[in-house]
Amino acid sequence: MLVLPVFILLGSLLPWLEWTEAGLPLVGFGVAVLFLRRLPVIAALRRPLKLDAADTLFYGWFGPIGVAALFLVTFAIEEAVDDTVIWPATALVVALSTVVHGLTGTPGRAAYARTRQPNSS
Repeated sequence: MLVLPVFILLGSLLPWLEWTEAGLPLVGFGVAVLFLRRLPVIAALRRPLKLDAADTLFYGWFGPIGVAALFLVTFAIEEAVDDTVIWPATALVVALSTVVHGLTGTPGRAAYARTRQPNSS
């Protein structure tokens, strides 16, 4: 129940100006995090975990970045990590994750469910 107010607060604090100033390198970072944070690790563990291709793709893609990342960036800032890009980068990754995983959730679940249906001959 507490996640919704956190995301409402995040939405009101999004650093639009800093994102604009940082430009495409920050967007590239955000996209790279979405694709390289989880999927390669799950793919590397595919055999030991005995995952098929559909499991690997589904588990590797759906790992939204959210409240924990916001907590960690808040902690870093409170501990005087002096980096002007840490908040804009974290906010962008969380916002991108929220939007992208939100948009791909229903179609991704439906596609995954189709791989689990028995073939009808």
